Amino acid sequence: MVVMKWVVGLLLASSSLWAADPAKERAAIDKVIASLNDPKAQPATGEVWSEMSRPILVTHSVQFLSPKVARVEASRVQYGSVMTRSVPVVILLERKRGGWMVTSLTEGVDSMPPVPIQPARFLPQ
Repeated sequence: MVVMKWVVGLLLASSSLWAADPAKERAAIDKVIASLNDPKAQPATGEVWSEMSRPILVTHSVQFLSPKVARVEASRVQYGSVMTRSVPVVILLERKRGGWMVTSLTEGVDSMPPVPIQPARFLPQ
């Protein structure tokens, strides 16, 4: 009985040591997203004169699918003098030995399913 209590206590203590701190993991993911916004890391697009700012990623939500996989919903935003351009982005990150790494980046993905559009019908004149 004493041995069983000791084993259960050891398992509970070891699981808390292996569990990741969500705040630290979120901070590490935010650091990866910030590195994607670094202008030195982005290739030159050839747009010398533009009224739009360079695109930046704005994080909306982070979901931990497992302790080693995270899904980030974000937007690639450009600000201008007349308009703002925003494209939805989904980023999948995987935690490896060196930290969080981008596994997949998909632009233009809406979280809502597309709504079918009915063809327009004109009334006879």
